[in-house]
Amino acid sequence: MANIDEARAAKRVLAQQLAHDRRVNGVGIGGTRASYVVKVQLVSETDSPDLPSEVNGVPVETVIVGTITSQVNAFTR
Repeated sequence: MANIDEARAAKRVLAQQLAHDRRVNGVGIGGTRASYVVKVQLVSETDSPDLPSEVNGVPVETVIVGTITSQVNAFTR
């Protein structure tokens, strides 16, 4: 089980490795106070990078979020 500090350190490592990979939308932290994971947000399930199952003992999970685009807020016009 990983604590929050271990998860933050693992997130930094993985985020640096994936920084220029267009198949990745983001890298975050998930889980509960008892056990944390690094979550990698992917564009597609069929075209995803090879990811480790864990980084420095912290589990890595993926979630498919699709392509993220900005939307204009109606209140900003």
